[in-house]
Amino acid sequence: MNSIQPYVLALSRVLVAIIFLLTGLGVISQVLAAKALVEHGVPAILADFLMLSARSLEVVAGLCLALGIYPRLAAAALLVFLVPATFIGHAFWQEAGTSSFLPQLINFLKNMAMMGGLLFIGATQSQPTLFPRTLRATSQERETIEGASLKSARTS
Repeated sequence: MNSIQPYVLALSRVLVAIIFLLTGLGVISQVLAAKALVEHGVPAILADFLMLSARSLEVVAGLCLALGIYPRLAAAALLVFLVPATFIGHAFWQEAGTSSFLPQLINFLKNMAMMGGLLFIGATQSQPTLFPRTLRATSQERETIEGASLKSARTS
């Protein structure tokens, strides 16, 4: 890994996470999405629950993605959420000949681009974290430290 690559990977994760965080925190309104769920026959109480669940996932996975806490798992969770949301919520092919065709197509393509970013993040094994390495020792490092402590205790 070259010297700039960890910074580029971390920045790309943050950039992908921003839209999920803003949507999950309610900065980007999801009123139309909730309305669309009800129009598709989902009971209002269930639609509210689904919207709350989606927002919670977007905030938690978005934070994990941005901070580098299990980023591959966060990317996978967001991808599992985003695929059906895209095909159900932005079915541009059903809007042919209407004024909402172009906005739905743009949103569909935007979501496809986000899916590509999430796939890239999920496929990149060596992900940098935004926290210093010293704050989170790996299991191998802990075993080495514990082994050294036991060895020094026996010789004392």
